[in-house]
Amino acid sequence: MHVFALNAVLTIALLLEVVPSALAALTRFKPGVERLDGLTRLGLLEGRRGWVMPAVGVLHTLTTAALIVGLWSPAYGVAGAGAETVFFGWVLLRQLRHGDRGRELFAYALFTSWSAAVLLVALLRL
Repeated sequence: MHVFALNAVLTIALLLEVVPSALAALTRFKPGVERLDGLTRLGLLEGRRGWVMPAVGVLHTLTTAALIVGLWSPAYGVAGAGAETVFFGWVLLRQLRHGDRGRELFAYALFTSWSAAVLLVALLRL
């Protein structure tokens, strides 16, 4: 498979997670807040760390733009995928630190690996 086509397929798969996450974070959609709070144990539902949801929304929005532009300019894809790899990896590490096991880890392990795959393919395209 051509590297560009592989990059496009992986980027679209990643965007299917990132775009809804951006919308949920920016609108503070209650199920999205509950999900992130349950995974990270940051106390978002108790009103602690109120800056986290807007920051996550802005991060996902910026990375969405970078990932899309990165289809034509790989450096942007590297930046967007790198940021998402760090974010998803951070959530996954918080889950591990709090003792999550098995199925609870699947989603963010998948998102972390997808973003890392997009990062690697974008790096190949540089």
